[in-house]
Amino acid sequence: MTLVTGLRQAQDRLARLDIGLAITLSLEPAVETLEAKVAELLSQPPGQDHSVPWLRTGALRASIDHDTDGAVAVVGSSSDIAVDQELGTRAIPPRPFLAPAAAAAADDIATSIAGALAHHLADG
Repeated sequence: MTLVTGLRQAQDRLARLDIGLAITLSLEPAVETLEAKVAELLSQPPGQDHSVPWLRTGALRASIDHDTDGAVAVVGSSSDIAVDQELGTRAIPPRPFLAPAAAAAADDIATSIAGALAHHLADG
């Protein structure tokens, strides 16, 4: 009867878990890491490699923010300059910084989310 009791305990524990909260808490550190990586890419002083935007006034870097809503996390900027730099214009070649930062951090972020989610579920 120990097996049946163990299954009932596991079922009761799973029923008490707030999966949504665990996901939200797991996303926050990961999205903060990505925001920091984007800001790091936007720290190139003028005259350096120009494959990413140069740091002139710091306004573009300061515009980088994140938001989480349930199982969705977003890192971006509300600045029109960010769009022009990321995608380019007729006069400016693309100097992407959001997509490369996300690609570079993807494995670390996935590992971070998985570890944090496992921790929250184990503590359930």
